Amino acid sequence: MNLYKAHFVHPYTQVPLIVYFNERDGLVTFEKDEEILKVIFQLKQDLLTNDDFKQNLDQATNMCNTQYPVDTFKDVYEFLDKLGIESTDIQFKQVFVH
Repeated sequence: MNLYKAHFVHPYTQVPLIVYFNERDGLVTFEKDEEILKVIFQLKQDLLTNDDFKQNLDQATNMCNTQYPVDTFKDVYEFLDKLGIESTDIQFKQVFVH
């Protein structure tokens, strides 16, 4: 399996996310970057009570519940561009799965 991942902050919700591209299956998936969120919450504890940020987290959760079909890295970058994420702002690294 050729699996790649990249970290970014969603441009509209400001939620840190991880994007995965499974090249073999042609799928892009997202997950909230829990490690970064933990650090953010430690630094800005008031975010836990901020209704706007909680709503943004909910939107990110909905985004993470779906797999998006793509065929190539070019398609991945085009898809991310439609979400408002510049291809120059994101760098994929291969994940080695045992």
